[in-house]
Amino acid sequence: MFSFARLFRRKASVASAVSAPLTLAEAASNVRVLDNAQPQPAGLVDDGFLPEGGRSLFRGWVSEPLVLRQYELEDVVLDRTLMVFLKDGRPIMDTAYLQPQQVVADLTVRKEDLVPAPPGQAAMAACFDHWSTNYYHWVVHTVPTLFSLRQSGFGGGLILPHLTEWQKETVRMNGFDPAHATLTEPGRQYAFRKVIYTECVRGAADFSILPTSRQAYHALAAQAGVTGQEARTLDLFIERGGAANRLMPNEGDLAQALAQAGFTIVRPETLSVAGQMRLFARARLVVGALGAGMANLAWCRPGTVVCELVPQQHQNPCNLALAMQMNLPYWGELVKTGVETESHVAASQKGFNVPELVQRAQQLAAYAQAHVQ
Repeated sequence: MFSFARLFRRKASVASAVSAPLTLAEAASNVRVLDNAQPQPAGLVDDGFLPEGGRSLFRGWVSEPLVLRQYELEDVVLDRTLMVFLKDGRPIMDTAYLQPQQVVADLTVRKEDLVPAPPGQAAMAACFDHWSTNYYHWVVHTVPTLFSLRQSGFGGGLILPHLTEWQKETVRMNGFDPAHATLTEPGRQYAFRKVIYTECVRGAADFSILPTSRQAYHALAAQAGVTGQEARTLDLFIERGGAANRLMPNEGDLAQALAQAGFTIVRPETLSVAGQMRLFARARLVVGALGAGMANLAWCRPGTVVCELVPQQHQNPCNLALAMQMNLPYWGELVKTGVETESHVAASQKGFNVPELVQRAQQLAAYAQAHVQ
């Protein structure tokens, strides 16, 4: 006997399958392996212990293994707000970076917001995540992506946000012309005939040690005139200044005390990218709070010592991974902020313990002076 109920159940099942989210592997017409990262134990100063006392954060941490892949996607739509691609109206879930899973799963193509692909459009390359103006994200996600594209001889266009001057600088240094890009705006959706998607874009390599990323940073620094023979005599303190996230009320006091102890105080955003590269190539020791400015570890030469001030509410080893990427011995100093709930934005309820941190910085400066050539 014919069952309407069974038919309706079958139709519902088919509809669900059609609208179900995809993975990159399912959506791609071609997949290419770019690199392979093996797990590595944390590379810490003196294995995380100083003779004068103190224990580094992240002892026992191990980097993540990763097979880095590049995907070729055909006839896809980019939702610029979430920086998620859709194929056949279905979101490709693993193009999302730190987005709520259900929000991504519910994403659809909105015809009223859709910018169609122009006739004869060349292959386009995705290059950035939804935090498009953050220096760390640009250095760790975009720079290795541009390097991989250049290494492969990619001759198409780039999918980019409206660029700041420092972003234009890095695009040009990687051998691309920003004028040959599709500049995108939040709130819009963009159709593309063919997209090259590298997993660095979605932060897949944030906690992995990839030879390709190291090569990318060395190549870009060389474009800025870094020779690798610079005398390393600078002990740097990265001042966050007006950064809104993880505000420390007495950072100025710490900067002043470190300056009196012989440190060079730097606000990286006041320099060009090339200027930052040349400065950090001369660093013997880099001290700074967890933040975008620490992405300049990418331009340090092997052996430069790193001391990161890590707030208790956001104990993120991303800069440890970057230090290991560049063969930099790392020290993580836990900073008690009074904020008990995990948060990457909350302002501190306590100030820096300035005498204690100056003492630690001086201990590490002595270590660096003895070990860095």
